[in-house]
Amino acid sequence: MANGLDKIPKPDRVVETTPRRILTAGRLLLVLFIISVVQYVNTGSVTWVTDSFRAVERTTTGLADNPGATFDRAGEAINDVARRVGQSVPGAAPTGLAEAENPKIDISWSAPAYELSGKVVKIADGDTLTIVDARGGKHKIRLYGIDTPEYDQPHYRAAKNALSKLVANKMVGIDVKDTDTYGRTVGVVFIDGRSVNLEMVRRGHAWWYKRYAELSQTLREAEAHARAYELGLWAEPDPIAPWVWRRQRR
Repeated sequence: MANGLDKIPKPDRVVETTPRRILTAGRLLLVLFIISVVQYVNTGSVTWVTDSFRAVERTTTGLADNPGATFDRAGEAINDVARRVGQSVPGAAPTGLAEAENPKIDISWSAPAYELSGKVVKIADGDTLTIVDARGGKHKIRLYGIDTPEYDQPHYRAAKNALSKLVANKMVGIDVKDTDTYGRTVGVVFIDGRSVNLEMVRRGHAWWYKRYAELSQTLREAEAHARAYELGLWAEPDPIAPWVWRRQRR
């Protein structure tokens, strides 16, 4: 006689599964390596690590002063670092700034989430300007990575006029790099997503300031372009760099 328990259906076999790890340590290192290679190819340097720490530092500092605004900007800071990885946009058409004659290279930059923005109200010389932000605060800006002729040098007036033509009375964004010994904010000035610093060098109105931007491949190429076509100050047979000029007159 069959046991009644035999009529009870047996439960399906339970197969224990282990959750699959999507991001392993090896894959993370590979991703970080790829990011570093891409940024080096595009910009000539690997700065995303330090940029990330700077973003965290600024966010932490701002949190103590204004928690609400800081959380809003945290996402922008993260996106900023990601955008810096691909700063060169091959084939991108210029916006707002006219091309120099005989362009041979594309040296456009994508615009980051600006740490400072405002209207340009004063042009001191070819590499220094003043902006007024939305709250009415004034900020003196020294253009990062470039140097233009001093007031008693040839091409001083031309460089100042060139910068004025690009940004005077216009809204700009500043990618802040540092504060110099004179208390000026040092940064890259953007207008319509284009680097004004880069344009000044490419059009022959400024030198690539190697001392402070030695690894900038874009500035290196911009100066090479201006030299090759004898644009601006490079039309002179032997222009003297501003830092040499200043040293000779001390």
